[in-house]
Amino acid sequence: MTRRTSGSHTLIAAHINPVELFQQAEELFEGVYAPERLVAASDERALFVARDLVLKRRVALRAHFAPDTRGRAWFERETEVLAALDHPTLRPVYGAGYRGHWAYRVSKWIEGESLREAVERGPRPIPAVLQLARDLLSLLEYAHAQRIVIRRIVPSSVMLDLNDHAIVTDLRWANPCLDVAVPDTDPASQPFLAPEVRRGEPGEPASDLYTAGAVLYFAVTGREPAGDPQAIAPPSSVREACPKALERIILRAVRPNPRERYFTAAEMANDLLSDLGDLELQVTASPARGPWTEDARAWEKRLRRALGDEYELLRELGTGGFGRVYLVRDLELEREEALKVLHPFLTSDPAVVERFRREAQLAAQLTHPNIVSIYDTGGRAGLSWYTMAYVDGVSLLGLVKSEGPQPLGRVVRWLRQALSALQHAHSQGVVHRDLKPENVLIEKADGSVRITDFGLALAFQGQARYGGASSRSGTPEFAAPEQLLGEPADHRADLYALSAVAFFALTGVPPFGGGSIESIVARQTLGNLPDVKAVRDDVPDHVLEVLATGAARSPSDRFAGATEYAAALYRSLQPWWARPLAALRAALPGIDR
Repeated sequence: MTRRTSGSHTLIAAHINPVELFQQAEELFEGVYAPERLVAASDERALFVARDLVLKRRVALRAHFAPDTRGRAWFERETEVLAALDHPTLRPVYGAGYRGHWAYRVSKWIEGESLREAVERGPRPIPAVLQLARDLLSLLEYAHAQRIVIRRIVPSSVMLDLNDHAIVTDLRWANPCLDVAVPDTDPASQPFLAPEVRRGEPGEPASDLYTAGAVLYFAVTGREPAGDPQAIAPPSSVREACPKALERIILRAVRPNPRERYFTAAEMANDLLSDLGDLELQVTASPARGPWTEDARAWEKRLRRALGDEYELLRELGTGGFGRVYLVRDLELEREEALKVLHPFLTSDPAVVERFRREAQLAAQLTHPNIVSIYDTGGRAGLSWYTMAYVDGVSLLGLVKSEGPQPLGRVVRWLRQALSALQHAHSQGVVHRDLKPENVLIEKADGSVRITDFGLALAFQGQARYGGASSRSGTPEFAAPEQLLGEPADHRADLYALSAVAFFALTGVPPFGGGSIESIVARQTLGNLPDVKAVRDDVPDHVLEVLATGAARSPSDRFAGATEYAAALYRSLQPWWARPLAALRAALPGIDR
């Protein structure tokens, strides 16, 4: 029987007198180590937190006080094994010796908690589990190179320091200790041991991979794995956010047959890192040979590694002039997001990267139901990206390509929502500058509009041509004339672009066609808007007049702002008898007679 005293790590057998044991330790180690607290004690062993009086640091002081026993030989053997190994995931031994009838060893005191204690609060964050996987597999690769099979790693023997770094504290059942060790009868450890180890076999490196997989299963799900390996449920069935790569290595590691597990810890680690990333990866992308020219699978693998423990890459969503967009899972927040990785050609200039980050930070301040929220910016290994809300839907470009011109009511609803978004952005001093069908997303659930990529055109201004965009800002087919001519542009350029997008939605083609910037500007100068009536006859003239005002050649001839644009659109859709008198007079010159 044991009793727990104050302190989260204190466990003392019921028949032990802690005061007497503490006094003995003070006397034996006087002048060298000053015991501060008794952490645990059994018939033969005790663990103290102590102060090294010479080196002025806290240490873990382990003592064995039953000489001439099998337990003493076991304690001495484990001390020898620990002292012979040097790895950051093992508790280091500072010294060992004898005081009276006590044998002792001094090692690092770990400020933190055990993995079991941490999981009692709930499953570990995904990035913390990935860090745990790296720590354990690195240790196993090292230990196996020394011909040591650890055999038993359980949550209570894995300490997590204040930086979430894992440290294994117990090698009592490692293969060098087997001739003096007693059988492990603790039922709490059994689910974490390989089947062959449970049967009393010495085990092999694959046995350690099993125990590592079982510990990772516990960390990511918060549940102990089933005793029968064949009954272990996939981690994702318990926790949906478990990355596929992590689930894959766990399920392979805990197979009943050692021959079906990984061959080495390095193989297991490489399988994980090839999909999820390595935070220490240092690769610089060449602007001349960016990922768009690389083999798609090689590029995706490189991106996965660059994303490290932050995001799990799920699938590609699309490619545009600025870069590629992927569906990812934020491993810390456990939610799906869209991640746009920028073309290295655009980010090869540090000044451009800094400008991009400033613009993204400004755009991230926008909060509106019709604007795709930007969450974060990041970069590593020569790549830069930003994350945003994932919109489960399709771009207006894709919708028109698949369905053709859209119904008038739908276009008007989108136009109103987009104008509401622009009004909010412009009130915050943010101008889009590159509104186009690709940046207008349509939600699958309710058909609402979500505008993306606010402010990014300005970030890359002066970067020559990128995809179909001009050397200044804006995509030519939808950009305002002042943008294409390199003249000062303000929020009214967005009103022009939105009108052009509306014409595209109604007709299925850009309002001024394609081709060179010069030819587009020439057609804009002539003011020849598309003849919507030649394509369809259900669009009222009043609506076309509103769109024409929004797409006026001169900014001064357009609406003053999105609010005025929306008001004019609203009026144009009212029955004649509900329109303001001024509008009726303009439409019917003889109304005053």
